[in-house]
Amino acid sequence: QNWRVLDMPKRRAEQVEESVDLDSPEEQGKTPHLRKRRAVEEAVDESFDPLDQLPVETTKPLDDSLDSSAKKRKSIAPTPTIPKKKSAKTAQDGQQQENELFEALVSGGSALQPVVSEWVKRYEDNAEAAVVELIQLFVVCCGCKATITMEMYRKSETSEAIRSLTENFAEESGDYPLVATGPVYKKFKVTFVEFVEKLIEQCQHAAIYDEYLLDTLIMWLVALTDSQVRAFRHTCTLACMKLVTALITVAHTVNTELDNTQRQIDSEEKRPDNKRGAGKLEKLAEKRQELQRHINSLHEIMDFIFSSVFVRRYRDICADIRAICLAELGVWMKSYSAHFLADSYLKYIGWTLYDKTGDVRLASLVALQGLYSSEELVVHLDMFTQRFKGRITMMRLDKEEVVAVHAIQLCATMMARDMLEAEECVEICELVFLESRTVSHAAGDFAVKYLFSDDFMSRAKQARVVKGRKKPTDHQIMLMELVRFYVDVKIHEHATYFVDSLWEYTDVLRDWEAMTSMLLDDKCGVVLNDEEESVLIEIMTCAAKRATSTAIPTGRSRGRVLSIKERRAMEEEKEKLSTVLMSSIPALMSKYGTDANKATNLASIPQHFNLDLYSEQRLHKQLEVLLTDLKELIMKHTDPGVLDECALTYQCLSQEQFSLHSTTDVALSQLVDDLVQNMKQYVSACKDDSLAEEDNEDLFGLAVTLRRLVALYSMIDLSRWKFTDDLILVLDIAVAEGCIDKVLCNVLMCLRLETMWALNSLDVNSPQSDTVKWLKARLQHLVEQCLELVKFGSTLGQREAFVTLCDLLVMFGKQLNSIGQLGPLVYIPDDSLQQALQAYTQQSVFSGLEDEKEPDSDEEALAQAELLNDRRVLLAGFLKLAIYGIIDMKHAALIFSQYVKQFHNFGDLIKMAVTKCRESNPISWYKTVVLSLQQVYEQIREAQNGAIDHTSAEWVGLRDLARRYSLTLGLDWGKVRQPVVGIHRDGIMYALACAIGDEDGPPRLDFLEVVSEFSYHLIDVDRKGLVAFLQSQLTEGTMERMEKHPAWKWLMAFKKTLADPEHAKGSKGRPKGTPGRPRGRPRAPSPVEEEPPQVAKEDQNSPGSPAEEQGEVATPPDTGKKRGRGRPKKIKT
Repeated sequence: QNWRVLDMPKRRAEQVEESVDLDSPEEQGKTPHLRKRRAVEEAVDESFDPLDQLPVETTKPLDDSLDSSAKKRKSIAPTPTIPKKKSAKTAQDGQQQENELFEALVSGGSALQPVVSEWVKRYEDNAEAAVVELIQLFVVCCGCKATITMEMYRKSETSEAIRSLTENFAEESGDYPLVATGPVYKKFKVTFVEFVEKLIEQCQHAAIYDEYLLDTLIMWLVALTDSQVRAFRHTCTLACMKLVTALITVAHTVNTELDNTQRQIDSEEKRPDNKRGAGKLEKLAEKRQELQRHINSLHEIMDFIFSSVFVRRYRDICADIRAICLAELGVWMKSYSAHFLADSYLKYIGWTLYDKTGDVRLASLVALQGLYSSEELVVHLDMFTQRFKGRITMMRLDKEEVVAVHAIQLCATMMARDMLEAEECVEICELVFLESRTVSHAAGDFAVKYLFSDDFMSRAKQARVVKGRKKPTDHQIMLMELVRFYVDVKIHEHATYFVDSLWEYTDVLRDWEAMTSMLLDDKCGVVLNDEEESVLIEIMTCAAKRATSTAIPTGRSRGRVLSIKERRAMEEEKEKLSTVLMSSIPALMSKYGTDANKATNLASIPQHFNLDLYSEQRLHKQLEVLLTDLKELIMKHTDPGVLDECALTYQCLSQEQFSLHSTTDVALSQLVDDLVQNMKQYVSACKDDSLAEEDNEDLFGLAVTLRRLVALYSMIDLSRWKFTDDLILVLDIAVAEGCIDKVLCNVLMCLRLETMWALNSLDVNSPQSDTVKWLKARLQHLVEQCLELVKFGSTLGQREAFVTLCDLLVMFGKQLNSIGQLGPLVYIPDDSLQQALQAYTQQSVFSGLEDEKEPDSDEEALAQAELLNDRRVLLAGFLKLAIYGIIDMKHAALIFSQYVKQFHNFGDLIKMAVTKCRESNPISWYKTVVLSLQQVYEQIREAQNGAIDHTSAEWVGLRDLARRYSLTLGLDWGKVRQPVVGIHRDGIMYALACAIGDEDGPPRLDFLEVVSEFSYHLIDVDRKGLVAFLQSQLTEGTMERMEKHPAWKWLMAFKKTLADPEHAKGSKGRPKGTPGRPRGRPRAPSPVEEEPPQVAKEDQNSPGSPAEEQGEVATPPDTGKKRGRGRPKKIKT
């Protein structure tokens, strides 16, 4: 047999699985005419795919080269004698050997080498039987249990044998050894690849050139790669690709021998004739000729596999097969560039950069990474780079993070080769601000390489030299470049993300001396403007936080716990930072303390110090200066950011484990004394004046002083100063006569904090009775005043009073009954307070949303976002009262009814509240749900004058609301049995409330259609009970009217829903006592609908589905096929 008579299975379009076409439109039409390959044309239908016309560079037509190769091989290695029959080998022995081969592949390890050696010996004894054994092994590795008999091998054509295997292949499970999971096949892929490599290694000296072993094996493998069965295609494609890889290793060995032979010939030719060995030159020439024939044979085999397997399978519908092809092509190009590194092969990698599957795109990038990393190979990629560079740089935004990371790494390699423009590099550097940790860190590595490249640094040094100043250090120049980049990209207030992305790739962010010298040294060689100084201070603050804590930016997960070595390094960095900045921070505060943004960042840096170093290094004076500077910042600024950071720093310095905390206590006492004294002076001055005057300087001073006290009170207990009695007086005046919002809001915050600190300081086991009485009285008075403000106050006053009420009601809720002796402090709100809270929530959260317009600018969008955030805070405050049972759940009915209407803005909050309320109190929950549906129903009736249009958007919205409620019940019908039955009972009673003597039926009878949205949660026992209950609610003669008058159609449809599980969207043939099929199939037609309503796309993936609740997805039935019996299959997500 030879290459010319390979009998490949012919393709038919209707029998071949659809492949993914990744052809580039720009490349088609440019390829030269394909030289004829008769061997391939006999095996593959020309009409199969237009890519059959793609060229593969060869030195001669394939049929001629194969024919000549066959002739040459006969002179190299004799054709093995194939005995017709081997009496010592029986069929049972052959089967046992096949099992041994497969078991060796499954077990792996050292057992593989002797098995391959034994097979080679059997091949030398009986080549035909050994080849059949090898083919059988590959068939078994595909998961096929069929047997290749000797008769089938000898008499049947390859195409017929493959067709028989395909027809008898059982693919019920879909798993085959290459993709199977579990301990048995855990290492199968590795050992399978190793087997192919060892097989070629053992046969590299003779067998692969005998025109029989590889010819027959490749004929079968190529035929199997064209099968409709994915297991055949996947396994045999991997085998063919690894076969070429192994042949490349052999080719390297042969090339080495050829080079050595050529050197020997050259050396021998240089010798005089009298010194040459007899016949040595002729023997060397024959050996060279033989080795050259070997190389040509290997090239022909590799080219044939490429054209017959790779060109077909790199577009296979299976992504794993495509990824295998691209990964191996990259290996071939790198390991055997002389043959494979050409544009005719590179184009396949370029085309698959556009593949729809991430694994295939990743394989292409990995292949290119190996090529661009080699200085010897990159010179051959100019044309490819020019064509596909734009696609590579755009892949930095790939939806698959791992693909984006490899794209950025490839761009870094290309940037090192000067293949990227400056604009392209900056675009990649901007990805350091992404939330994705992996992508941003890859971009951080790229940014460090780009900003700190040797050429860039040399130009920067020349540009930064300033007369009369010190020569800047390398780290100072690097810091300046980071600051300039941060300023130029115009993405501010994200320095935390910026520092976290670069932290692991440069030490310049840990050079605290360089940062402080750039900010304090007037003779520093780097000159900064005001904006650059602000950025550098912000970067230094974020770097200090990153160096001393495990906190990471929002949206980025660390992914693992720090090791002991990493924690030790963090402690060392914290000590280094403290040593440098403890002496510098007072000077920085003095120089930049007037700017609010700079002061905010500088005030937070001492929070990251190792405070014990103040006493160990005797830095008492520096601590006193720091406390003085903090006091000046508080007394100088009114910005909430500055005040909050200063208060937090005071709290850190006041910790008892800090040996010098007494020094901080003294400084803090002096500060609070001054603030309290100023507050009392302002209160005394304002008593006789109106608190509602906007231009009153004393009121402004009071508001500022109170804001400073609030900042300190939120971090430190200031109750021992007892200054809140004056604030109660201000609150009483504000409620009675009015007050400016700044003063009122700060007063409420101070009083709220005072109450919380008082509760926190109580001894839970034996609280003092006087303290308890005072606290109850203060709480009662504060609640009454806040209730008045919620009803009649200004907008900001109402909001602050509402937040205060919500916090106090939660703090003094029913949970105090189980905490020591704090039961007397439980506060239960009366009905008027609950109604006031519900009315305010309804008005402040949901009113005005319909009138909002699309923002025309970024400022308007930001303002709308802040307003929406305020609304969400208020809504969350009210919902937590309902969740914890502080207020009656019925007051949340109107809020729940906004679930569908305001799903975009508040759907997540309402859904969580509905779920938590059901878990805490199922009885109250179902009554609240029914009340919510009734309220919406009455609103629709009133808006439509009593005649509801059941095709209107309002009615569809009501049914959607009921469906969303039912979806929150989940898939555990046993837990929700009681509330589901309760919803049906209350719904029936509400719908039949006016049935007596009404010929047209009750006016609310159509409400039963809304109730039916919950019916598929019912089990058979409850269905029968509800049918009996429905019958008991009907008067005599009702059944006759139901049959005669069309107005009773709603009741008739509802009764069918209860009686017939199929009518309730249930499961046909389900077990008795089990619930019906979950929602997913089209609804049955309602009495007023001629066809089932279409399921909206947003409903299929909307939050609140059973899949989201239980972590399972119910597979939707195919309405075009016969349905199976029983419940749907559940697939764990």
